[in-house]
Amino acid sequence: MGKQVSDLVGDDLAVKADGSVIGTFHYVSDYTEFSSEPDEQSGYYFPFHLTKTGTNMTFKKNGSPTKQDIPFDADIIFRVTKDDTFEVLVDDSSVVTFNFKEATFDSPPKTGNKKGK
Repeated sequence: MGKQVSDLVGDDLAVKADGSVIGTFHYVSDYTEFSSEPDEQSGYYFPFHLTKTGTNMTFKKNGSPTKQDIPFDADIIFRVTKDDTFEVLVDDSSVVTFNFKEATFDSPPKTGNKKGK
């Protein structure tokens, strides 16, 4: 989706058996391939590949469905924050619930407001 995995996350990224994501997330801006909504084009993005297969998928962010019964795709990218949880259901069966409390989030680059005259 327009970015290399290394643009989104560090090579230390890993998922524990309980769904805890560890490693480093890089701040990304102007990610227009992710969304046409400007407020979704900057932030932290979690790319992952599902090993389970199926027909339909549902995503729940912090317990609330965000996408329901969409066609299955093994390669997914979520826009995340440290406090989010994302549950992935395949054919109405929960596959994993990701959480990001143990991950490191790089600081966004500083913009504008230069000191001096």
